[in-house]
Amino acid sequence: MDDKVYLARRRGLRIVLVLSFIGSGLSFFSYLMMSVGLSGFQAMYSSGQMVLPGEMTVFVEQLMETPRSFFVCSSLLYAMSLVGLVMMWNVRRNGFHMYTMAQLLLLLVTVLFLGRERLALGDVMMTLLFVVYYFMAMRQLDSLKQQQTADEKIDSDNTPQ
Repeated sequence: MDDKVYLARRRGLRIVLVLSFIGSGLSFFSYLMMSVGLSGFQAMYSSGQMVLPGEMTVFVEQLMETPRSFFVCSSLLYAMSLVGLVMMWNVRRNGFHMYTMAQLLLLLVTVLFLGRERLALGDVMMTLLFVVYYFMAMRQLDSLKQQQTADEKIDSDNTPQ
């Protein structure tokens, strides 16, 4: 097997992993900040210190009614997702399982804390898209690595002694 094929597939995986690092990293930071600062935001909003445009009021009111535990759970799950991404970067299959579990639990946490109506179809579709891509990419890398190992074994068996 040609190492160039393996390296090209690994490079493709890493490009998508960078996108996931960005998304999960920003989400981790955002949810962590909301879990830490929610009570302060609620106090500022209820005292009238926050002046918002009319169209943002509905969004901010929904945000202020969101339980702090939702933000804590979400930030922990995004941290778990990041650990899975690091493991996949190093082509460790367990990283795929950790990432997938974190992403599916994020969808479940949204439903449990906020209700089904707050679960966006786009979030579900993006989660499924990335999970399917990572599954296929990791499987291809595993099969290429197994092929390389088998080729090396055949070569070593055929060398004259």
